[in-house]
Amino acid sequence: MDPIGRLAAGPWPVAAAWAALVLGASAARGDDPVALVEKVGPAATTAARIELKASGLYRPPLPPDATAAEARMPKPLDVEIETRIIYRERLLAGPERKSVRLVRQAASAVNGEIRPVAHRLRPELALLIASRRGGNGSVTVVSPSGSLTRGELELVEGPGDTLCLADLLPEKPVVAGDSWAIPDAALWALTNYDAVESNRLQATVESIDEATAVVAIKGEVKGSILGAEGSMTCDGRLTFDRRAAMVTDLELNRTESRVPGAVEAGLDLKSTLRARRAPVEATPELSDAALARLSPEITPARLLLQLIAPDGRYDLLHDRSWHTYWDDRKLVVLKRYQGGRVDAQCNLVYGPTVASGKHQDVKEFETDVRRALGDRFGNVIGGGEVGGDAGGGFRYKLGIQGRQGDLGVVWYYYLIASPRGEQLLATFTLVDSDAAAFGQADEALVGSLQWNDPPLDVGR
Repeated sequence: MDPIGRLAAGPWPVAAAWAALVLGASAARGDDPVALVEKVGPAATTAARIELKASGLYRPPLPPDATAAEARMPKPLDVEIETRIIYRERLLAGPERKSVRLVRQAASAVNGEIRPVAHRLRPELALLIASRRGGNGSVTVVSPSGSLTRGELELVEGPGDTLCLADLLPEKPVVAGDSWAIPDAALWALTNYDAVESNRLQATVESIDEATAVVAIKGEVKGSILGAEGSMTCDGRLTFDRRAAMVTDLELNRTESRVPGAVEAGLDLKSTLRARRAPVEATPELSDAALARLSPEITPARLLLQLIAPDGRYDLLHDRSWHTYWDDRKLVVLKRYQGGRVDAQCNLVYGPTVASGKHQDVKEFETDVRRALGDRFGNVIGGGEVGGDAGGGFRYKLGIQGRQGDLGVVWYYYLIASPRGEQLLATFTLVDSDAAAFGQADEALVGSLQWNDPPLDVGR
């Protein structure tokens, strides 16, 4: 039987073994307060299944070519969303709440009136490291085997995360009927909000017996994701298994309204989030010997994300501050969100294909840039060929300083050509006062670009 299925089938052999090791798992006597404390240690392995089903309205952002004069928000579109991730997990010893996960399945599907989108986690990235160390209670997930795409990251780093479930429990022993405020640090696991404006979420013990405690969760949270403000009402419950000393089930009905932000789209959704967990026998991939060979550090290189072009013809690496705002086979737009605002944008668009081994003349390229900028053009602040990944072909950078209305602006234009003669124009736009802090972030991104022959699978 699937280990998660045992949650509905009755007592588990592994849980019984744990019961002998867990202190405080004896039945409460009468109205004695009971401590609901997770005691899942580094030697334990658990199986988890997290699912989200949602439907409602998707409020698209403005198209990249929209101008202020015609800035009308697009019509809301019907949308249906389903996500699922199934993994086995082993906690690591140490001061941080950190684990190694072996993913058995991670996939999502978005349908409705919008363009259908499906993502799945590539099998070669199935081993993950998860760490809960963010000040807002979020969990950071990386793969030691390679860079995740943004779509893969959203699959493996989201609501219901098992490293967060303990934060929903009370700090003091409780009896049936007791209530407590859900702390802000626990809200990311329920809402995905990275900033909280107000929190009126309450937990109340519905029942306690010698085997389980059932806790109702109800209330409203106002917050934001990447600056997109929203409010969410939650109504559900969690089950705490006293013998296994862990939260084994969380089911939450959510109703959210979110306005479009600089990076995130707007939403009006009703959803059901369910996380289920059970103790299981150890698996070879998570054994002591396997973990001894694994470096569990979350390094800057492991945090990089891979962007694969919608047609699979090229890919590149970028840090997590860059978010995909628009992507189709003609145009990809990335926005860099830092310090509560967008401080840079990158547009990637194909140019005309030329003969193999060739590219547009750089003087002609500079003339085209001057013509496109028109009276916004100020002066050239540098240019020349730049290096990078050997598979990235030719790269030429042109820096321009100018003005957009009353605003001083810096543009970095890149002419990129593959050995086959494919051409790509990358344009970075930022306010000139941000240029010093931006540094050479553009060169790092473009320098990682490589062309793919044949194109990579883009069904993620």
